[in-house]
Amino acid sequence: MISRPRVDVENWPSMSVLAMAVENDCISALYIEEIVQTNVESSQSVTSKDAECEATSLIPGLPNDLALQCLARVPRRHHLSLRCVCKEWRNMIASEYYYSLRKRLKLTEGWIYAFSRDYFECLHWHVLDPVTRLWKELPSMPGDCLRRYGVTCSVVERELYVMGGGGKFHVPSPEVYKYDPVKNEWTEAAAMETARCYFVSGALNGRLYAVGGMGVTSSALTSWEVFNPETNEWFFREDPNVVSDLGESLVMDGKIYVRHVSACPGYMGSYAAVFDPVESSWAAVDNDMMKKWCGPTAVTGNDVYMLDQSFGIKLMVLDKESGEWGRIGRFSPHSIRLPCRLAAIEKNLYVVGRGLKTLVLNTEKTGIVSGGMLVASTINGLPDSEDVVLSCHVIEL
Repeated sequence: MISRPRVDVENWPSMSVLAMAVENDCISALYIEEIVQTNVESSQSVTSKDAECEATSLIPGLPNDLALQCLARVPRRHHLSLRCVCKEWRNMIASEYYYSLRKRLKLTEGWIYAFSRDYFECLHWHVLDPVTRLWKELPSMPGDCLRRYGVTCSVVERELYVMGGGGKFHVPSPEVYKYDPVKNEWTEAAAMETARCYFVSGALNGRLYAVGGMGVTSSALTSWEVFNPETNEWFFREDPNVVSDLGESLVMDGKIYVRHVSACPGYMGSYAAVFDPVESSWAAVDNDMMKKWCGPTAVTGNDVYMLDQSFGIKLMVLDKESGEWGRIGRFSPHSIRLPCRLAAIEKNLYVVGRGLKTLVLNTEKTGIVSGGMLVASTINGLPDSEDVVLSCHVIEL
């Protein structure tokens, strides 16, 4: 048995805060010893390159590497409380090392961020913790973002980006804002090279892509841009295979797929393209997968799911070999209201409908009753809400 230094909890407030934070996930003395025994070979000493808080003891009486092993096991819902304990904990929670440690220990937790528009046509962000199964509102976006239309959102690494858009009677904007879930705050990022609205975006290999859309003159934009978060710079490109009014995007197998659906009969009834990062170019795609792609998608592992909301709400899965969308089942029209968006965390699919009411379906334990109806658990939405969900995103911490 490894000897453990005595920690004076009564005389050190931080320990009592930690105990309150972890609640049922308390780290007992026996658990700390188990951590040491199971991680003694794999744990590395914290250096100045790994963490910012080496010079000061994180938990008095414990080495910093062991203290980090303890703090890494605190559930994500308590991280904002941990940041309030002291400067060292605040810096540690925000460090890349802390995130990489939780990821290496397979302790990261995914939360769902829903972008919606309310009855008064204002935009809001809400976040869902799948453990507590409660929706909470995020701080309001800065500037005039609350009343914009044609805004596009995407997640790069651990940050949420909101791009472009414009008012009903105003020109599009190139502005970009990002949300840091660790600090729970919005900041302004570098603006796009071109003002855009009603475009699509996707994150690939640590880069953010803004594709197509409408420009200042409302003419078609056959262009795309790529953003490097490390340098905070956008790079502009043009390609004839990029069109305006793109409806959906999908990142799959190291490529970005986009689709366009026109409301004008006889004009490009459907159009799709794929971006290859190796060639750094777009190419038109015309296959069964793209032709029958007609709703929001979510990727979990190697599986791609889609919500077909024509004539009900049907859940589809992609057969990558044949390129066909196969039907899994359908959701009851009485269980959720259209329109819906789709998100995935590990093996769970989240169908988020009007008012943020959410259906949760475990893909490994899919239950189907008579008539092909899917059995799913329910998470209550916002009370008396008619908010329309525009997009859903997942951030893991």
